[in-house]
Amino acid sequence: MFSRLGRSFYRTAAWRVALRTTLVFAAGSAAVFLAMYFIVARTVRERSDSWLTGESETLRQVALSTPRDALYDRIVEEVAELATQEFSWEGGEPTAANTVFFAQTGDSSRPPVWVGPANSTVFLNALGAMDIPPRHAVTLRVSGFREAFRVVSVDVGPGAGRIYLGLLDRSAEHLLRQLLLRFFLGWVFMVAFGFLLTLFGLRRMLRRVDAITGAAASIRTDDLSTRVPVGSQHDEIARLAGTFNNMLDRITASVNQLRTLTDSVAHDLKSPITSVRGSLEIALSLEDREQSHELMASAIENLDRLSEVITTSLDLAEADGGALRLRRVPIDLSDLVHRVAELYAPAFADHHQQLTVSAPDQVRIVADLSLSTRLLSNLMENELRYAGSGAHVSIAVSSSEANACLTVEDNGPGFSADLLPRVLQRFVKGQDSQGHGLGLAFVNAVAHAHAGRALARNRATGGAQIVVEFPLAGADPLTKDDRQPDNLLTSP
Repeated sequence: MFSRLGRSFYRTAAWRVALRTTLVFAAGSAAVFLAMYFIVARTVRERSDSWLTGESETLRQVALSTPRDALYDRIVEEVAELATQEFSWEGGEPTAANTVFFAQTGDSSRPPVWVGPANSTVFLNALGAMDIPPRHAVTLRVSGFREAFRVVSVDVGPGAGRIYLGLLDRSAEHLLRQLLLRFFLGWVFMVAFGFLLTLFGLRRMLRRVDAITGAAASIRTDDLSTRVPVGSQHDEIARLAGTFNNMLDRITASVNQLRTLTDSVAHDLKSPITSVRGSLEIALSLEDREQSHELMASAIENLDRLSEVITTSLDLAEADGGALRLRRVPIDLSDLVHRVAELYAPAFADHHQQLTVSAPDQVRIVADLSLSTRLLSNLMENELRYAGSGAHVSIAVSSSEANACLTVEDNGPGFSADLLPRVLQRFVKGQDSQGHGLGLAFVNAVAHAHAGRALARNRATGGAQIVVEFPLAGADPLTKDDRQPDNLLTSP
């Protein structure tokens, strides 16, 4: 059990991030502690070297001022002993707290003057084997001593040899070892405490990420109500939770729209399919070819309506998802309006409606020609169905500094009060409507796909008004050869 828990713990992101952070912190703090230790060690060494240099110069002056007679050695030894008493040593044993030695060599007629541990031979041999520059403290290794001595030498004068003064400051060495040990223990504690603190903070933070993961894993297609608590902290995790909740809201809205779409399409397609099937069955059972042809023509008309509903529904779904494919070309909106109005003029005459067009020359936009044509066709069909017999319908094209404006209005009954706020939405239609509620929704989707907008409202004097805005094109004016041929305009 513990092995499984251990393996799962080591696989967590908190463990890896905390470990990496701790390693960086450990390296940085170790560098700081070592730098502090070396600074202290250098300060201690400079103190010892300063004492050695000063005392060696004092002993040199004593040696120079003392007559070289039978009492010379005795006087120099006594002065050296007084100087070395500042750093005590116990009977010359290397176990003493501090060890100091004095030696004067170089005069072959006299034995070396020695003050220090009893085994002077090892010291003199070590001094003789090493070339020590005058008045410079150097490190000297002596057999039998684990620690190194700091030694300073000075020349007494011609024929008087050289004075050596050495110091093994065991108290300072002990201090440095204790300081290094404390630095090490403090470093270990800081690293361990920093690791645990970082690990705790990361695990606490990543629990909120786990909550988001758990919420995502618990989402089902039949239940999208799960939300992640954002909390009171306004940090990156809170923003992630908020973004996740917003994404769930958009997914819920999309799923609801999809369900509404499928339900509405299924309802709207049921009648045309039933009608087509019935017409074809009757046509097969009749012997009258003329009546059979009429039924088959009716079935084809219903199939065309069915194809239109499917095509428009798919285009609206793509527009809502931001995936509507646009083949943008330069278009003269005024010219396009004139040509579509000319195409629909017979239909308006059949409905006893009067159609007028007011469109100045060359109002240019860059848009998808097929979608723009279908947009105008849907506006025309809407007027034919709902403006009423004898209505006056006007289409106007205008332009401002940045937009081209297409306005379609009539003097019919207008939009009902409950329908007006939702008239540009999908599957929204009046109670007596025979359509599918997709025409104006398609107009709105095409306008937004071209970075424009669509507005629907009632006129103050009565009737409906629909306004569609497109951004004006920044391209050069179209020439006659650039205009689209008439055969690209087809009736809806």
